[in-house]
Formats: sequence, C-alpha cells, structure tokens
Amino acid sequence: MSLISLVGVGKDFGIRTLFGDLDLHVGERERLGLIGPNGAGKSTLLKVLAGVEPLDRGERRCSPKLAVVLLDQDPCLDPERTVLEHVFAGGAERMRLLRAHEDLSHQLAANPEDAGLHARLSDLHRQMDASDAWGLERQCHEVLERVGIGDVHRRLGELSGGNRRRVALAAALVAQPDVLLLDEPTNHLDADGVEWLQTWLDRYPGALVLVTHDRYLLDRVTRRIVAVERGEARRYEGNYATYLQHRAEEDEREVASAAKFKGTLRRELAWLRQGPKARSTKQKARLQRIAAMQEAPVRQARGSLSLASTARRIGRRAITAEGLGVNAGPEGDGPPLLRGFDYDFGPEDRVGIIGPNGAGKSSLLEVIAGRRPPAEGTLELGSTVKLAYFDQHSEVLLAGSSGRGLERKVIDVVKEAASRVEVDGQEVSASQLLERFLFPPAQQHQPVAKLSGGERRRLHLCRLLIEAPNVLLLDEPTNDLDVHTLSVLEDFLEDFRGCVVVVSHDRWFLDRTVDRLFHFEEGRLRRFEGNYSSYLEQRAAAAAAAEATAAAAPRAETAPAAARPEAAGPRRRSFKESRELEAIERDLPAWEERRRELEDLLGQGGADYDRLNTLTEELAELMVRIGAAEERWLALSELAG
Repeated sequence: MSLISLVGVGKDFGIRTLFGDLDLHVGERERLGLIGPNGAGKSTLLKVLAGVEPLDRGERRCSPKLAVVLLDQDPCLDPERTVLEHVFAGGAERMRLLRAHEDLSHQLAANPEDAGLHARLSDLHRQMDASDAWGLERQCHEVLERVGIGDVHRRLGELSGGNRRRVALAAALVAQPDVLLLDEPTNHLDADGVEWLQTWLDRYPGALVLVTHDRYLLDRVTRRIVAVERGEARRYEGNYATYLQHRAEEDEREVASAAKFKGTLRRELAWLRQGPKARSTKQKARLQRIAAMQEAPVRQARGSLSLASTARRIGRRAITAEGLGVNAGPEGDGPPLLRGFDYDFGPEDRVGIIGPNGAGKSSLLEVIAGRRPPAEGTLELGSTVKLAYFDQHSEVLLAGSSGRGLERKVIDVVKEAASRVEVDGQEVSASQLLERFLFPPAQQHQPVAKLSGGERRRLHLCRLLIEAPNVLLLDEPTNDLDVHTLSVLEDFLEDFRGCVVVVSHDRWFLDRTVDRLFHFEEGRLRRFEGNYSSYLEQRAAAAAAAEATAAAAPRAETAPAAARPEAAGPRRRSFKESRELEAIERDLPAWEERRRELEDLLGQGGADYDRLNTLTEELAELMVRIGAAEERWLALSELAG
C-alpha cells in the first residue's frame, strides 16, 4: 500500500531542472535512500514528499490523516521553548492520549459507577498500549541523552546550531510518524550516537526516507535507492552496495553506447562528404537519418570531480606537541579538555581523532591551526609546513573580507587565493579548477548565496586546496558533502603527500583515510593503531572478555542473613580461595610490569604498524585481566584467612 505518491511531478530551480516527470511511491515500512550530488534536489524532493514544497507540475497524493515528519537541515524552532517542551511536542499524539487519560481518571474518581466512562477508558488504554504512550517521558529523556543533549530545560534560543539540530532529530524520532523524512540526520552526532541511530532506524515500524552521507548507515538501513541527478530521478532496488554495482554496470553500458553512436555518426558523415556519384541511390532517406542523429539529445555525461594533488614539499617534521593542554571556551579560557598530550606528527601521518561530543576534538584542531592558544605545553610546526584547516564553518571563509559577504561570485572566492595554480605539473586557471570541482562556467558567476549547503562546502574545499597545503586539518569533513564527493576526497587523501589529521564521526570515511586513532578519554588521548572498524572490534572484544571474566569468577558462598549464626563472625576463605589469592598476588606484579613495558614500546612509535597493532591488542587484553584480578583480590582479601 502506497502512503505517499508523487505522479508526474517536476520541480525547477531557476533555469535548472531538479527533476521532471517523476513517479515515486512510498509504501508501508519503506526504507528509501535518496542520493545524488550536492544541489541536485535531494532536500527539495524530501520537502515535496512532506508537502511543504510546491510542485511546478504533477501531483502529490496521500491520506489527509497521514502523519509525516520532516527533519530539515535548518529546522525552525521556537526559541522560547525548552528542549523538553519541544521534544514532547514531537510526541503530540501520545501526549494527547496521556492528557485524555488524566481527564478520564478524574471523571471516574467523581463517578466511579459510570459504565460509559469505563468503556472509554478501556478503549483509551488500548490506544496507549499500541502507541507506547505510557513511556513517553522516559523515551524523551532517553533519546535526548543518546543524541548528546544533557540540559533538557535550556531554552532552544540559547543552543548552538548543532545542538538545535540534535533536538530537532530527537523530536522527529519521538513523534514516531507514519512516514519519517530525515535530511542528513547524522550531522553533529558523535560515532556512538550514529551507531545508536542506526539501531533505532532498523527497528522503526513506519516508513523511512533518508538523505545521508553516512554510507554505512545508507547501506545497512535502506532497501531501495533513488538517485537524483541531471534532472532525473532513477530508481534502484537494493541497498547502497547493490546500487554501486548497478551504477558501475550502467556506466559501462553508457560508455559503450556513446562510443557506438559516435562511430555510426562518423561513418554516416564520411558517406555524406563523398561525391554525389559515390553515394547510395537512397540519398534522401539517409540524409534525413543523419540529420536526426545530429539533432538527437545526447545524454549528458556525469560530472567527474577531480581533486588533483597540489601539495608542496614537506620536511621530516610536521607538528610536534609536548605536554599540550587544551581548555574549553572560545578563547581557550574555560575548563580543561585535554592535558599532557605528547606526539610527533610525521610528514605522511594519517591520524583520526574520535570521542564524544564536547570532549575537545574541534578545540584541539583549533589549537593546532593557531586559532586559539594552548592551555599548557608547546606546539611547534615544521619550517616547511603550509597548513589548511577545513573547519565546520565554511561561511566565514566564503564571506571573505571584501564586505560583500555571500553576494560575491563563486569564481571571486577562488581568485582571492590564486588566479592560476599548478596541478600535477600543469598550470590551470581558477575557472578550470572550479570545473574540476563540478562548478560549470555558468554557475561560477552566480553569487555564493545561491549555492546549496553541500556546494558551499565543496567550494570551501576548492578554496583551501588551491593554496597547495601539505598539512590538512579536517573537522567533520563529511558534513553536507554528497557521497560521490566524499569518495573522490578519500581517493585524493590516499595520494596526498602530506600530513592529514581528521576529526570525524563518519565510520566509512575513517576506515578509508586513517591508520592511527586518538580517542578522548577523561581528558587524555589514548592511542590506537588501526582504522575505526579495527578499533570497534577491539573495543567489543575487550568488553566481551571483561564480561566473561566477571561471569567466570566464583561467587562468594554466603548464607542467607537469617540463617547465619550471630556468633559465627566473618566467613573464612576456603582452601581453594586461599590458593587463588596467592596466585593473584604472585601474577599481578608481573602483569603490571608487562603493562609498563607495552606502554613504553607504544610510546616509542615506529613505522611497523602490524607490530604496533599487535602490542595495542595485547595491552587491551592485559588491562582487562589486571582489572578483573584486582577486583577478585579485593573480594578475597576481605575474607578471614
């Protein structure tokens, strides 16, 4: 059964067609992913499905009672409402049931014999059971905690843009509509929040339409893909991995078809250039066929983003941090976030920094970039370092210092850095470089204000790379970039001859771009050799080992208090427990000594990543064993000998 149907719909944006003559049906328990380049119309199509964007042609059909919720990239929230009030409003239907229950309960207290009230209350209970209205308040608090919102009584007007987005996401999830439309829901979530959201969406009973750059989420949640590109919306059955396979096959067929068409046209034109005597007698029909081939619309080739390397030479030392400390606050004058960080970033390091929201990841990058002073310690850049910082606030760079702000032309933003640049040994103009970043000549002379959020991020990236940096600091680079641009950026970083430091919650991006992680834990950065998937596997293995150790540890044999003689005193250790205590006291010092050795070896670093990964895994297992042994020693030592 179709919940929302778009029939022959079309939408234009100025002189550009976003999509035309589109038929799209959203069925029950739909799991639909929308993908396409920035500016292609994904967000607009979501708004059309939600009924908040007018159509230029075609029609939208759905039941008037259908509950549809759209999470927009720029949600409009009442600044006077508190966080909890807004999320409660998301569950408006369940709140109505709760209030109706409260009213009926008061009426029954006054008229306990009223059979009609009892019948209404019974029916209301069934509705509340079906919608889980009983647990609304608990669920509101749980969802807010999971998306990283702690103070539920703050007014929305006091929150940052990222926190407002997370509150809007929480309200959309709590609402549990028939159709849930999510536009980049993972923006501003940390990695644990994304993992939780994926699990939540897997269990969601309604229909889901999703726009996201998170390819793991797209692959694991969706069952159908619609690709919006070049004025078309093409449908593919299956998840993201299946879509990639179909798309590769399509590209091969299109290349072969285009080559065949060009060959046929070339032969026909060669015939036409021959003298009249050499031509066939069926001259008129053949001339008409050639004219038709020349006038036939040619399917426009897909834009191919090219991020060629422009990096300059870098010396043996990139960044050296000694005893580095970072504080919170815009001027670094707030409470401490990081203490005692020591590390030498090498000239070709690929480092990822992970941790919960608010831990200090972006603040650390700002210190490295020189935008705020360190709270303690020193930070020194190599003499040949040319640093570029791709932060989360592209508006500042794109607005420029000319006073014209976002009304400047796209090409002017790039020309401010350089009018020409050498790319892979070849000199290209600012206009040619913009074309490599999928900005056609007509768009280059439009104001920046007319670009979509993702297009502005792509322009920001172009503006930075034209300066030929050799150290890249990337703060949540995947936010607002389409999956194709991300794939090309990943390929670029693989060939980039320089140091890369990445803060990201995007698991796919981290897996492809880093080979070492630093994880924020209680004001310290813990080092891990490997990518993000390896880190998750080790963390899961350590948790499982700790659980198994705790489950295997024998429980103290204590009799019920009522059955224990009062004069018996404390329980004595058994012979077996005494031997166990002796073994722990014998083994624990050796384990501690090995722990110190492993930490020293890891601190020395080195280029043998396989060996470092083995040492890291051994240290994690040893820490679990030491923790379990210490807890068991405490339990046994409290017993009488």
